[in-house]
Amino acid sequence: MAKQRYKRVQAGRLVREALWTPVFPYDTPAQRAAKSRVSSAARKKINQRLAWKKLMLLLAANFTGRDLHVVLTYDDDHLPANAAAARKFIKRFLAALRQHRRAKGEELLYIYNIEGRHGSGRLHHHIVLKAGDKDVLQKLWPYGLVLPPHRIDRYGYSGLAQYLTKEAREESAPVGARSWVGSLNLQKPAEAPTEWVPDSIRLEPPTNAYILERDEQSNEFGRFQYVEYLLPDPPLGRRVRPPQRKE
Repeated sequence: MAKQRYKRVQAGRLVREALWTPVFPYDTPAQRAAKSRVSSAARKKINQRLAWKKLMLLLAANFTGRDLHVVLTYDDDHLPANAAAARKFIKRFLAALRQHRRAKGEELLYIYNIEGRHGSGRLHHHIVLKAGDKDVLQKLWPYGLVLPPHRIDRYGYSGLAQYLTKEAREESAPVGARSWVGSLNLQKPAEAPTEWVPDSIRLEPPTNAYILERDEQSNEFGRFQYVEYLLPDPPLGRRVRPPQRKE
């Protein structure tokens, strides 16, 4: 008989899985209280609402470690007066880059932000792009310097997402508030419906996965298990297959 709840979210190579014992109508008050503790822990893990966690999933769903994190700066002659003016510059740049890639038969995917509250206080942009066109970026950005790009795997999805949202978090922006802009063609993380599974099921990531986080709690009436991991980077042009649960 299925007595556990199972939830899975996959964004590219990044996978989150959770198992927990639910509360039933016939449970005693003691059972209900004990199960509620593990059930709440599971839901908190799998339904993380923090803005940087949402961005981490979006990055993982659309970009690999081979793709680029680029910083666009402004020189004195083009330094915009405010974020609204900076947004016009970045939109011109993206339109030109889209046209360049379209001519090559390629699609443009991006995530960018506008920053200017740390360091010297000058407005600048961080942008995540599919790899390629390093020599073209400076030509398409005549407003200042394009700093040498870094591959995403230098930071990891978690580190990059936290870095791109640092100003919003420092200003205590509302939970879940977005501080970035993404292209409309970005793929959303795949979130499967919560399902019932047998008590015998345990979460077992593939042996070649890189474990990012594990958590497990239990008491006399219930338990919860959570795992977050990265699947191996697939060869170019191949899709990542979902891992299988084990009994």
